[in-house]
Amino acid sequence: MTTRRAFTSVLALGGFAVATSFPDLRPARAQEAGGAIERIKASGKLRTAAIPGAEPFFHKDLLGGGWAGACIDMVKDMASALGATPEIVEAEWGTSVMDLQTGKIDVMFALSPTPARALQIQFSDIAINNAFTVIAKKGLPVGKWEDLDKPEIRVAFDTGSSHDIFVRRALPHCTPVAVQSPTDAIMALQAGRADCVVQVVVIAAVMHARNPGVGDLILPQPVVHQPTCIGVPVSSDPRFLTFVNNWLLYNRSEGIVQEWMFKALRASNVDPASLPPGLEF
Repeated sequence: MTTRRAFTSVLALGGFAVATSFPDLRPARAQEAGGAIERIKASGKLRTAAIPGAEPFFHKDLLGGGWAGACIDMVKDMASALGATPEIVEAEWGTSVMDLQTGKIDVMFALSPTPARALQIQFSDIAINNAFTVIAKKGLPVGKWEDLDKPEIRVAFDTGSSHDIFVRRALPHCTPVAVQSPTDAIMALQAGRADCVVQVVVIAAVMHARNPGVGDLILPQPVVHQPTCIGVPVSSDPRFLTFVNNWLLYNRSEGIVQEWMFKALRASNVDPASLPPGLEF
């Protein structure tokens, strides 16, 4: 019987991928020396970053200091397939790309691709097809995104995230309220410093479940999807990205990524059935 670990290992070694080179962007030497897979196996560690306050992807136990969440389950499984154990460092969305570039981490989960980021790191295939939503203060009429694109509307988001990029691109006329984390964005709404918060639906659903009275969870039209991928450092050796893509293909096709997401959502008191249609895990 073929185990999941053996299956992903075989795919990583036998799969095909296109090697992408970036002559003016040199990846960290730690990733180049013998290749990422060799380095990970030699060290016995698969290094990744986790973001505080970004449930259901990451959840930090403030008392014990440990981490849980869908992406933590993912890194544990990926590390096992590589014969390694996960090593988790705390980071922010805005620093995760640099952490990959400098070799501080080997892989970053729940990272959204942009053309600018793609010049600095490499992205896997889509892991989750998310969607942007709004938590709006009570009484604020929001049916379309254009309803928020006004100077008198204060829109909160966490700096350096896909929320940040989306708001600045799609709502150029709003008054931006940039904060450090998704939790801080909700606090800005609660304190009256913002009229609404823009977040991807799985994060917004968790935030809204914690405090339903903070506002209304809305999916404005037209629906804007946000792919969520896995980031890895640029490398002349394509095998690690090949492995990550095949690991992702296996776990998505088997419904395991969905299981991890649903488990993390339920842990945050969110019923997966309450999510709007169109999400793909």
